[in-house]
Amino acid sequence: MQNASVGGSLGNDIHQVASPLVLARHRTFPVVDELAGLFTDRGIRQGSTIEVTGVASLSLASALTISVSRSGSWVGAVGLPMLGSSAASDLGIKFSRWAFIDHPGDQVGAVIQALMAGVDLILIGPDIKLRPDHGRKIVALMRERGASIITVGRAALCNLRPDLCLRVSQAAWSGIGWGHGHLLSRKIEIEVVGRGADSNLRRELVWLPDKEGRLNTVDQSNEPANLLQSACRMQKVSPDIGEQVLQAS
Repeated sequence: MQNASVGGSLGNDIHQVASPLVLARHRTFPVVDELAGLFTDRGIRQGSTIEVTGVASLSLASALTISVSRSGSWVGAVGLPMLGSSAASDLGIKFSRWAFIDHPGDQVGAVIQALMAGVDLILIGPDIKLRPDHGRKIVALMRERGASIITVGRAALCNLRPDLCLRVSQAAWSGIGWGHGHLLSRKIEIEVVGRGADSNLRRELVWLPDKEGRLNTVDQSNEPANLLQSACRMQKVSPDIGEQVLQAS
């Protein structure tokens, strides 16, 4: 599904193959162990909004869906036509459990509401904007159905208030020198800020991807004070290269 025309029809189609998981004992969606430490409950709370920003926001947001699709739940992607498949597959993302609406147009509010009928987790692209009334309706549906949203970019553009903000504050590729070599792995630093009891700033380090093309944790015992100092030159030379890992291949 690439373009949206009728929101109601979309919702009916998806509802035939999926239904939201709203069970008292299942109050979070699973997250892979490498990223579970970003969440106090080690998973994405049902009905919550996660804001992901920074130079590798698309890669991180996509990685958060790995265990959701593996567990049999459905993921929706709205306004993310740049999302590729090859590198994402290496990370363990199962696109067979995804519904893609690349260009929702001016029906984006209706499209997201329709997705709520049968999709458990929805990724919203950075260029998507929602009117305040659409934002309120979507929040109400999230609470009712237990679905969650990840915004790739500022949640405020969708008139949503994030429960957790993940910001990739630093990112650096390894494997390339002055004019030679190949990109092998990327280390990222994630800043985590929540609401209420989770409002204290925390930082986590992960490989996204590692040399094998997979998501992995970083051994911080041997990390220097400025963990990216040796590779910051790469970020300055090509600031937009960070999302290449999950773009069309």
